[in-house]
Amino acid sequence: MIIYLVRHGQTDWNARKIVQGVTDIPLNETGLAQAARARDLMKDVPIDIIYSSPLVRAYRTAEIINECHGVPIITEPRIRERNYGMYEAAGYEEYPGVEYWDYDKNKRFPGAETVREVFARVYECLDDIRRKHPGKSVMLAMHGGAARAVHVYFNGFPKDGTLKSLVTPNAEPVRFEIADDAPAHTPVPEHV
Repeated sequence: MIIYLVRHGQTDWNARKIVQGVTDIPLNETGLAQAARARDLMKDVPIDIIYSSPLVRAYRTAEIINECHGVPIITEPRIRERNYGMYEAAGYEEYPGVEYWDYDKNKRFPGAETVREVFARVYECLDDIRRKHPGKSVMLAMHGGAARAVHVYFNGFPKDGTLKSLVTPNAEPVRFEIADDAPAHTPVPEHV
């Protein structure tokens, strides 16, 4: 099975370095152009189905890329962005990014999901997609924070152990491949 991860195109909040989380911010002009560029890059890539976060920035990115494919787009809430709680709408310099993404500490910030809660829902979703679509090529339209779980699912934890270093650029497809008979990854792993 092949999975293509595509983080949504840029929003005004991305450009202004504001934490979006589950706040539903649309693509800006740059983001629309990035999504169109991703569409052009992926026009000859076989895609059987697209799963998209329900947030408009990801879903619109999926729609634009799908212009060349015409496949079903399934809205999947388990791949939405992390709820940042008290840090929704905060500037990047205001939120403690490294601590926020420390998998081992798994700290709960007021109103926010923990890192492991995000990983649990993304891992469960990936396991379900693999069961439903063996041998297929699937695209995920999602978000930079939640995408960290996808990177770890396929590649393991970074050598430095810091999830904050896993950055997925806006609207740049990332390809992963996994054998159909590879074991499921849930429950989420302990990091050692």
